[in-house]
Amino acid sequence: MSLMKTLVSFLFILFVVVSTSYSQRVIPGDRVVNHVNVRELPITSSDIVGTLSPGESAELIESISSWYKIRCDDGDIGYVSKSWTKLDDGTSEAEGKDELVIGSWNIKFFGSSDSDRRDIPAIADIVQTMDVMAIQEIKDKHFIMRLDSLVAELNRRGYKYRYLYSDSTGYDDNPDATLNNYAERGGFIWDIDRVALLNPDEKYKFIHLPEINNPVFRVVPISAEFQVLSSHGFDFKMVSVHTVYKKEISWVRKQEFEFIHQWMNAQLQDPDVIEKDIFFIGDFNANPPSQPKAHRYFDNIITDTTAYRIIFNEPVKAGELPRRTTVLIPIKNNPNENESPNYDHILLSRQTSYALPLDTITWASGIIGVIEFDTIQKWQAFSSALSVGARISDHRPIW
Repeated sequence: MSLMKTLVSFLFILFVVVSTSYSQRVIPGDRVVNHVNVRELPITSSDIVGTLSPGESAELIESISSWYKIRCDDGDIGYVSKSWTKLDDGTSEAEGKDELVIGSWNIKFFGSSDSDRRDIPAIADIVQTMDVMAIQEIKDKHFIMRLDSLVAELNRRGYKYRYLYSDSTGYDDNPDATLNNYAERGGFIWDIDRVALLNPDEKYKFIHLPEINNPVFRVVPISAEFQVLSSHGFDFKMVSVHTVYKKEISWVRKQEFEFIHQWMNAQLQDPDVIEKDIFFIGDFNANPPSQPKAHRYFDNIITDTTAYRIIFNEPVKAGELPRRTTVLIPIKNNPNENESPNYDHILLSRQTSYALPLDTITWASGIIGVIEFDTIQKWQAFSSALSVGARISDHRPIW
C-alpha cells in the first residue's frame, strides 16, 4: 500500500498515550504490499521523510494516539500510522479495536466548470483519512467527473472508496422573490473496507420534502445509514447539512435551525425510530461574525438539549479556544483570526454515549478535530483564500 491511512479513534476507544521501551521495533503490517510512508509529523499532510517496506523494521521511540514515532536505521526520525504497522512481536495497538473516523467537508462547488484547477491528489490526502465523510456543495455539470477522479486517485493508492450523491435540492424559480435561485447536491464518500452502506436500494433520504422550493430549507439535508465492518457491527445514521449563509435571507437559516433541533429531538425520543446513533454533521453556517448577533441563531436555538450534544461547542465550554473551520490565507498576526468563524459543527445523539466519553470532549482529547490544511507551506504560498478555494476548498474538513 503506497500511502497510509490515519485512523483517529472516534468510536469505541479513548486514546491512552503509552511510553514504550526503545528496544521494541516497528514493522509493516500484514496488509502492506509495497511500503509504509514515514512522515515528518503525525499527520497525513506532513512531508514524507522515508519509507518502511516489508522485511524492514525501525526502532520504536514512542506510541501516541494513531501513530508510532520511530527511528529508522539511517537515523531519521518520523511517524508511521498504526493502521499499517505493528510491533515486531506481532501485536498492533490498532488490532482488535473498532475505530472509525467520521468527517464532513464543504468542498466548494465540487463540479463547477471553473474548478478545473482542483488539486485532486491534495483532496485525496484528506479524504483517505476518513472512513466515511459527508460532502456539501456538490453542484454543476462536472460533479460526477470530479467524484470519479477523486475515487480513481484513492483507488490508485490502494483504497476502495465509493460515493453517493443526492438529487438536486434548493430554490428554482421560487415564487418568493426574496429567495435566490440556488441548488446543490449532498453526498457521502466511504471506504468499503471499513464501512458498508445500509439499505443500498434506497441509499439516502431527504429529511424533509419537497427537495425543490422547500418551505423550511434552502438545501434539504440528506441522511444515510452505515454499518462498521467489525465484530461489533456498529451501525449509525449520518445527516449532511448545509444551511443558508446569505445575510438577506438569514430568516431561512433561523427556521432551518429550528427544524433541525426539533427533528433531532423527535428522532431520539420517538420509540418507533430504531436508529438512535445519529451524527448530524456539516456546514451549519453557524453564527457568521459578519452578520448581526441577532441573526446568528445557532447558539440560541441548538443548545441545552438533553437529547443530543453539540460536539464542537464542548471544547469552548471547557476553556479551550474555538477552531476556525474556513481557510485563512495568509495567516494573520492576530490570533483571533484563527479562532473564528466556526461554521461547521457536529450534533451527536446522547445515545451514542457508549461509543464516546460521557464527559466533555476537548480538542486535546484527540477524538475530534479540524484539518487545517491551509496552514501547511504548500498553501501558504498562495496570496488569498480565494485562490486556495479554487484548488481545494474554502472550508476545512472536520472530524
